[in-house]
Amino acid sequence: MNMTNDSQQPNPLQRVVRKYEERFCSKWKPNGVFYARTDINQKRFGLLLRGDLEPTVSEVKSLSSFFGVEANEFLN
Repeated sequence: MNMTNDSQQPNPLQRVVRKYEERFCSKWKPNGVFYARTDINQKRFGLLLRGDLEPTVSEVKSLSSFFGVEANEFLN
């Protein structure tokens, strides 16, 4: 999954996903367990991942818990 084009730097969520993939040495794809644990639906997650929307505070908490990172990782 190419998360950015050549002219853009990855957004914070893209960096977190990339680090998660590196930690587990595999590509990661969100599934039903992810959506249930984070309480973020598929469409909204896609918008967050592309950088079209900024995550809410509760979404940052859920995402940081799921990915095992500090909430400040989601700051630009």
